[in-house]
Amino acid sequence: MRNYANLVISFVKKQYYPHLLLVLLVALLSGGFVSLKGLDSVQAAKVMEMYVAFIGLILFTPLFMPEQDRAIWNLERSKKTSMWKVYLFRMLPAVLVCFFVILLFLYWMKRGGGTFDVGILFRGSCCEIFFLGSIGFFVSAVTNQVIIGYMIAVIYYVVNIGGNNYLGKFALFRMMKGDYGTWMYWLLGAVLLFASGIVVREKIAYHNG
Repeated sequence: MRNYANLVISFVKKQYYPHLLLVLLVALLSGGFVSLKGLDSVQAAKVMEMYVAFIGLILFTPLFMPEQDRAIWNLERSKKTSMWKVYLFRMLPAVLVCFFVILLFLYWMKRGGGTFDVGILFRGSCCEIFFLGSIGFFVSAVTNQVIIGYMIAVIYYVVNIGGNNYLGKFALFRMMKGDYGTWMYWLLGAVLLFASGIVVREKIAYHNG
């Protein structure tokens, strides 16, 4: 357990902290881009889906970044640690920060006089943000290129702006249209993509070992 904790701490200090700072910056600058006062359920959902959703890309896409350096990858494997456990431990701070930012925005909007169901919006926002982040996570796992993971996730986001009717239950931006029932599909998609990404990286590590 200590080895995994040390690896995660090293990851955060050396590679991940700029992404955490970017998430903090996105939150702090939100007042300049979106209104957080007097929002009804549709308006609050729009803030979460169109703005806060980007934290999923920022937090989950770069989790395989150390393995882009072959020397770091070999060093991690030499410590006799299971790589899939390393990836799961890396996800923990991303998930916690994601929860924190979502709750922070919900608090700000509620404090600003918002009239919406906090529990329903929290559930939907978490699942949708996890799903969007899992796309970048999976693509990054397959390609071993974080930048490609970002690109595909952003493309999926953009496609949803004008063509989400073609994406069925996995389309984004459903809550601001009054549809709060797609959270199960987002959660299912996120779990499958996260798990598949970890399996792919584990197989690559085994094959190259």
